[in-house]
Amino acid sequence: MSWRSRVRINTIALIITAILSIFALGFAGFAIYQVLLLSYPPSIAAAITAGGYAGAAILAMLIAKLAVYQIQKDNSAPRPKPADMNDLESILQMVVVPAVSKMVQQHPGKSVITTLLAGVIVGYNDETRSAAKNIIKRFFEDK
Repeated sequence: MSWRSRVRINTIALIITAILSIFALGFAGFAIYQVLLLSYPPSIAAAITAGGYAGAAILAMLIAKLAVYQIQKDNSAPRPKPADMNDLESILQMVVVPAVSKMVQQHPGKSVITTLLAGVIVGYNDETRSAAKNIIKRFFEDK
């Protein structure tokens, strides 16, 4: 099979995938809208659905920008970084257990999704938020 025919097949597959993905997102948005109609008036349900789509688009753009920034940073000359206790990364490296760090390196996609879901759950529910604050407070007081 020549490279031209492989390119054509891959292009057709990508086009079909893009079209089906757009349909899937449209139906998912409609389903969310229908669920929100049970609790909210139509205008509010539509605004929440549109806000969710806008939030997902912003999140996708941020992830893409971070990926591009990481690639550019990796390609640039390495500079020694001074150890600063105010630096969030060095604080997290001191706190995070090596097993958790290894798991995050082995499964970066699952780690991002898990962190995102945990953030949504903690941010949404007052009881979960206060429980998380108490756990963090106890963790830093014990050290």
